[in-house]
Amino acid sequence: MTKEINRIYEFGEFRLETAERRLLRGDESISLTPKVFDTLLALVRSGGHLVEKDELMKQVWPDTVVEEANLARNVYELRKSLADDNGQHDYIETIPKLGYRFISPVTELVDETNAVVIQRRIRARIVSEEFETEEPAARVIENRGPAMLSLPPGRTRRKGLAVGLAVAGTAVALIVTGLIIRNARSKPSAKVIESVAVLPFANLSNDPELDYVSDGITENLINRLSQVPRLKIIAHNSVSHYKGKEIDAKEVGKTLGVQALVVGRVAQHGDELTISAELIDARDGSHIWSTRHDRKVTDLKFLQQELPQDITKSLSLRLTSAEQQVDAKRDTVDAEAYRNYLKGRYFWNKRTEAGLKKGIEYFQTSIEHDPSYALAYAGLADSYIMQANWRFAPPAEAYEKARAAALRALEIDPQLAEAKTSLAYATLLYQWDWKNAEEGFREAIAINPNYASAHHFYSICLLTAGRHAEALAEIQRAQELDPLSLIITSVHGWIYYEGRQYDQATEYFRKALEMDSQYVPALLDLGACYLRLRDNQKALEQFQKARAVSETSRVLADMAQAYALSGNKSEALKILNQLEQSSQSRFVSPFDVSFIYAALGDKTRAIQLLEKSADEKVGWVISLGVEPGFDSLRDEPRFKRLQQRVGVRPEANS
Repeated sequence: MTKEINRIYEFGEFRLETAERRLLRGDESISLTPKVFDTLLALVRSGGHLVEKDELMKQVWPDTVVEEANLARNVYELRKSLADDNGQHDYIETIPKLGYRFISPVTELVDETNAVVIQRRIRARIVSEEFETEEPAARVIENRGPAMLSLPPGRTRRKGLAVGLAVAGTAVALIVTGLIIRNARSKPSAKVIESVAVLPFANLSNDPELDYVSDGITENLINRLSQVPRLKIIAHNSVSHYKGKEIDAKEVGKTLGVQALVVGRVAQHGDELTISAELIDARDGSHIWSTRHDRKVTDLKFLQQELPQDITKSLSLRLTSAEQQVDAKRDTVDAEAYRNYLKGRYFWNKRTEAGLKKGIEYFQTSIEHDPSYALAYAGLADSYIMQANWRFAPPAEAYEKARAAALRALEIDPQLAEAKTSLAYATLLYQWDWKNAEEGFREAIAINPNYASAHHFYSICLLTAGRHAEALAEIQRAQELDPLSLIITSVHGWIYYEGRQYDQATEYFRKALEMDSQYVPALLDLGACYLRLRDNQKALEQFQKARAVSETSRVLADMAQAYALSGNKSEALKILNQLEQSSQSRFVSPFDVSFIYAALGDKTRAIQLLEKSADEKVGWVISLGVEPGFDSLRDEPRFKRLQQRVGVRPEANS
C-alpha cells in the first residue's frame, strides 16, 4: 500500500499537515473538527485567490446539500483557532456576498520519506523584490554557484542529484514566475506601488463651470482606486489642500505618506474635453507614466470607467472580474444624472450651509434623471447628515431624510460603502442604536478599508460608547487615510478631550488651526479644553476668534458658557436672550444652550433642555456619557434617567 504523500503548508506561526490531518502552532496541536479542517485546507490551497462560497461548500461537503450558515460557522471557528477574529484579519479575508480569500503568504512542502522538498511558494501578495528562503531538511543554497542540496546522511549521490536538480529547477521556476508576476504588476515602473494620492485635476479653461468636472474626475478616481485591494489611497479632504498650487512631488509624498502621485489637467474646447494625467514616483520625483485623452463631454463611459481603469493599469493593479462588475454597477448611463452628481459633490465639499443646500438640489436633480443612481442617493444622505450635525436644519427631519436616502442607495447597490456608512451614522445619531451602527460601520470598512469617513464616524460610535482606546485606533486609521483633514484632526483631539486628556487634545486642535487658523470647530474645541483646565480667559479668546469668523448659535452658546464659568452672569444671560430671539426664526439647538445653564449652576433647566434635545432628536445627545461639560449633572437622578432613555451605558460615563 502506497503511503499518502504528506503535504505541509506553513503560514505565519502555523503548520498544516495533510496526512496527519492536524494543525500545529509550534509543537502545540490545535483541535479542529473534520469539516473545519477541510475548510482551512481548501482556502490554503487557493492562497491569494477568491474561493466562492458555492465552490467552497462543494469541496467541504461534496456529497451533501448544506446551508450556507454551516460554512460561516466553519470560518468563524477557524478565525478563533488562528486568533484571527479581532477585526484586523491576517489570514482569512471575507469578500462580501462572494466568498473568502486566504491572504497570508503560504509555503507548500512535500514530505517524501526523509527528505522535505520545497515544491512551491504560494504568495498572497508581492511585497518586495527579494524572495524569502526556507531552510527545511532539503535546502536551496542561493548565490553560491549552482544550486546545491544539503541531504541527510545515507542518501545516494544519484538520488541526491535528482532531488537537487528538482529543487534547483523549482527554485528557478519560482524566480522566473516571481519576475513575471512582478513585471506584470509593476510595469512600466520597476517599483511596486502600494500607496497613492490623486491630486486635484487642474482646470485649464479658466471657466468656473468646469471646476465641477475637474473636481468630479478627481473624486471619482479616488473612489475607484479605493476599491483596489491592498492599495492605500488618500481621501479627498487631504488632497484638496493642493488645488491650484505648485507642488514638490517628494515633499507632498512625504506629507501624505504615499509612494506615488496622480496629477492631471482638464481643458474644454466646445463639447470636447482634453484630459491628461501622469503618475509620478513621490520617492524620487521621477515620471512613471502619462496619458492624454480627447473625449466628448457626454462620454460617460470614459469618465466613469475607462480613465480610472487606465490609471489603475498604470499602477500595475487589477480588479477581479467580480470587483469590476460591482464597480460598473455604480455608473449611470444618463449624462445629466452624472453631471448633476458631480456638481452635487462639488458643492457638498464646500461644507457650508449654502453649499450643502446647493449640493442637495443637484443630487435630487441627478436622481430625477436616473432614479437608480445609488451614488446620488448616498450624496444626498451625506448632505442631510451634515446639515443636522452642523445645526443647519432641524435634526429629526434631516436625519430621517438621510436614513431614507441611504436605505434607497443600498436597495440599488447593497455593497456601496458610502451608503452603509451614512446609514450607520444615522442609526447612531438618530436612533441611538450603538450595536447596529457598529455592525454597519464594520461592514462598510470590510467593503472599502480605504474609506476614511467610515473609520472617522466609527470612532465617534466607539467614543460615545465609552470605548476610548478603540476610538483612538479608528481615528488614527482615518488620519492615515486623510492626513490633512481638518475635521478628522479635530475629532482626534475631541476623543482625547472627552477622555479628559486635555494636553493631548489641545495638541490636535492646534494642529488643525495650523492648517486653517479660522477653522471654527477647532477654535471652539480648543476653547472648551481651556474651560476644563479652568483658564476661562484663554477660552474666551478662542470663542471670540470663532465669533469673528461665524456667529452661529453654537459659538454664542460657548461664549455664554465661558462668561458663566468666569462669574460674568450678566453677559451669559445677555447671550441667552439673543439665542432665544434667534430660535423664533431658525433652529437653535437646545443641546448647545444646555451647556450655559449647566455652567450657571441651574441643573434643572440644563436637564430640561437635554430632554428637549432628545425629544427633537439632536444627534449629539449620544455624548451624554462622555461630555465633561455635563459632569456636574451626573449624580442627578433625572440625568441618569435621560441617559437610560438615550441608551448610554453606565460604563460610558467618564
